[in-house]
Amino acid sequence: MPTIQELAATWLQAKADETAANARRLETEEEILKLLPAKEEGKTTTPISNTTRISTTGKITFKSDVAALQALTMSWPEAMRPLKTKIEQDEPVLRQIRTERPDLWRHIASAITVKPAKVYIQIEVQDGF
Repeated sequence: MPTIQELAATWLQAKADETAANARRLETEEEILKLLPAKEEGKTTTPISNTTRISTTGKITFKSDVAALQALTMSWPEAMRPLKTKIEQDEPVLRQIRTERPDLWRHIASAITVKPAKVYIQIEVQDGF
């Protein structure tokens, strides 16, 4: 069985390999896009052999000053306003209820699924040790 030091060294090498592979992939994607430019929005598929094709998918994103957008569109018909209200769970409040108020938790538990997330591992190497 490998030691924790060996596992840490293996993990660090794998992380370095992953970072290098990601950089190579991004560089290659840039080169591909020079030869096969993407549409502003939508998918384009180009066959490059009998068995291989390359697809590029363009997408534009929007970022707005929501308060200004709301003020500018208040008089518009509701169906045309480019804003929406999103209701979502508040995880910090759920955590607090779960740990501090079991009476309230019992009341809402049937509507909630709790499961562990992926554990994050970080290994740091410091010079001079």
